[in-house]
Amino acid sequence: MQLLSVVPRSSVRPIALAAAILVLIGAAGCAAPNPSTSGPSPAQPTQIAPVPTMAGRTATYGPSPGKATPEASNTLPPPAGSLPSVNSCDPASVPGATATSATTSVKPDSFTLHVPVLMYHRIVPLNEAGNSIAGLVVPPQTFDAQLTALARAGWQTVTMATLADDLAAHIKPPAKTFVITIDDGWYDGFTYAWPILKSHGFVATYYVIAGRIDAPSFLSSIQLRQLMAAGNDIGDHTMNHVNLTAQGNAALTYQIDAAASRIAQVTGAWPRSLAYPSGHEDSQVVAAVGACGVLRMAVLEKALFVTTPAAAPKPGASPVPPITQKLQAYETWTYRFLVPRIRVSPGTTPATLLAWLG
Repeated sequence: MQLLSVVPRSSVRPIALAAAILVLIGAAGCAAPNPSTSGPSPAQPTQIAPVPTMAGRTATYGPSPGKATPEASNTLPPPAGSLPSVNSCDPASVPGATATSATTSVKPDSFTLHVPVLMYHRIVPLNEAGNSIAGLVVPPQTFDAQLTALARAGWQTVTMATLADDLAAHIKPPAKTFVITIDDGWYDGFTYAWPILKSHGFVATYYVIAGRIDAPSFLSSIQLRQLMAAGNDIGDHTMNHVNLTAQGNAALTYQIDAAASRIAQVTGAWPRSLAYPSGHEDSQVVAAVGACGVLRMAVLEKALFVTTPAAAPKPGASPVPPITQKLQAYETWTYRFLVPRIRVSPGTTPATLLAWLG
């Protein structure tokens, strides 16, 4: 991390000092990031009329223009693309990055958690979604309505990092605990999703494509740091979002390990979990993920459901349809790299989501 140079006071005369200050101010203005590269322009933010949600709370969907970053200007990180590639999951390979805690010894299948993991991709108005797959675009109002229903029903969130630590330490989270994951690292995870999450007291795990950090329309290094500082978790979604089952050993190491290292370089913390791009995995891929010691869990793009049979109808009555499907969530140490998730779509109603989670 490089600091901006500062001219020593003792070496600058008053007139020169004033000129230097004016030059620095002008340079700072020219160097300010263009908001259009990471979302709607602050000058003309996309705003949707406030919608009443939980009692005493009004949600406004959209960016917050002028919001200060959590770091001083002289500690801004270099662009992610300028950082060297480190094909290693060894915490010592990225000086200054917080290492994960040591894994405790766990007996296979001796402990099981039942924490549902929800999967989102984009939380953004449809007119800003571009060419994104329609089924992966959840409008902010829908996202807020889904979370409102869960919050009112007493559900609370943890991150995948916390879930992994709980599994290793044999700690059962409180009842009605779930995880929110947001894949791919689009800018709207910060400008739209995070304000809604925060309004409910929720946190999420953001699975970012490491090679797209600081790229136009994706999360910036500063945004990732701010999300981390607020209690969210940044997970590994590979370097380039490729099908891991089609990669050789060297490419797997690069996609998994170098991506984890890049996240550590940018955020100062190693990721604890990985999401398989498009859900592609096999035994070789799972082994490669497990070989990256900082990764404790990996999540799929599929869910397991059970359907509770309906009660037998009374004599002469019409047949009773089966009860709505319920998510069968589980996490065990043996299958910690094959954790199922449930994809939440724009058509998932709050009632359906509550039925799935039970």
